Amino acid sequence: MIVDARTIALLFVDGLSALLIGGLCVIALVARFGRRPAAELEGLASLLALCAAALLALRIVAWALFFLVLDGYVQSFAPNGVMCAFGVVQLRPELAHAALWAKPVAIGALLVWWSLAYAEQGRTGAAFLRLRFAAIAPIAALVALEVVCEMNWLGAEKVTASVTCCSAALDPRRLESGFRSTAVLGLSGAAILTGLLACKLLLIGLCVFAARANAVLKLSWTLPFLALSSAIALLDLVAWRDAVAPRALGLEFHRCAYELVTRSIALGPVALLTALAHLALFALPALALLQAREPVGTQRAAQEILRAAALLFATELIALCVHVL
Repeated sequence: MIVDARTIALLFVDGLSALLIGGLCVIALVARFGRRPAAELEGLASLLALCAAALLALRIVAWALFFLVLDGYVQSFAPNGVMCAFGVVQLRPELAHAALWAKPVAIGALLVWWSLAYAEQGRTGAAFLRLRFAAIAPIAALVALEVVCEMNWLGAEKVTASVTCCSAALDPRRLESGFRSTAVLGLSGAAILTGLLACKLLLIGLCVFAARANAVLKLSWTLPFLALSSAIALLDLVAWRDAVAPRALGLEFHRCAYELVTRSIALGPVALLTALAHLALFALPALALLQAREPVGTQRAAQEILRAAALLFATELIALCVHVL
């Protein structure tokens, strides 16, 4: 393990996260086996919500720090052939990818849990109180698994590995698949970027319409809406790699989203906020499924999620236009 300032910061965040995960489990056990009435559970629920909010904030910070750690390791592993953050990932790709993909899963679960807490805020009856206590333990276990994946990658041996990294793009005989242009529905390059901008405008319009029209929460429209958001999120990944990175970095064949988000002061935070917006929309089907318990609260929570998502998607569009067009 390379111990630099960024790694120490990430380890500190992971340590605090582990303490909060333990605290959440203790609170859940006390509520489960203490057989307290609903009135007493509401006091524990406030502490539970505070710990969950702190854990969510820490895991978002850890997500950003992880990419900064990747960038910080570039010079240390330069003798191994590493030229950017992508090369650091290739040193132990199975561990790095496990850590990277576990993050949106854990954060998405916390966001869905918090949407239920927000839905019953200020409402009488605490419709989701016992559900939130029951769900927090498996969610805490999921976040713990994400932390373990991250720690496993940080502590893994990487010095003996070697990669060709970006230098492969300069040699057609050794062209890595990671630097080949990706075609989506027969489109590539500028066409993918144009498609992304059009899809994001459509998604923003749907978010604004659903929020302003007070659309009744139903699985019949929240599930297709979530499917559309997920498809556009995948298009985001392809477009940022194939179309945004070469233009923003000024290198025609440099299709590397890792380098883009770690070196750009603006695009890195924008990418993180966009990912959070897509993850927050996963709460819509959950709110629709539970709407009968608290119609007013779930409707309000869904509207706030849609408004926030529309704002973040619009921010992404502005940032892309500034850096690419």
